[in-house]
Amino acid sequence: MTHSGDLVGVAFSDRVVGLDVEKVDPGVDVDGIARFALTNSEQQELGKYEGLEKAQRFTTYWTRKEAVVKATGEGLRGDLQAEVPKGIQVRELEVGVNHRAALAVVADEPPVVRTFRFGADPLR
Repeated sequence: MTHSGDLVGVAFSDRVVGLDVEKVDPGVDVDGIARFALTNSEQQELGKYEGLEKAQRFTTYWTRKEAVVKATGEGLRGDLQAEVPKGIQVRELEVGVNHRAALAVVADEPPVVRTFRFGADPLR
């Protein structure tokens, strides 16, 4: 289970999963957090962007990483700069322009993912 702002995500599976959703925050210190949370190549890629686009890209990286450390059971004390461990599949989920979300599944094969949205207009 995860939540951010007015979005809540819940994953059901017969496998171990990690799920994260985050609201894109243009005011976050992207460069400061990136130094300890992103790999060198991710930091270089992030450097190509500015403003809102940079915050969106960072939030995509962050949700992927947090989903992985939730799936491994390490939580935020895990090594966020580590590559995705073998045997973990990561999928980005479409949740609208103001949020980013990712699902990590402990499995050798890519998971089948079905998403359901509830509410009046959940993609705003």
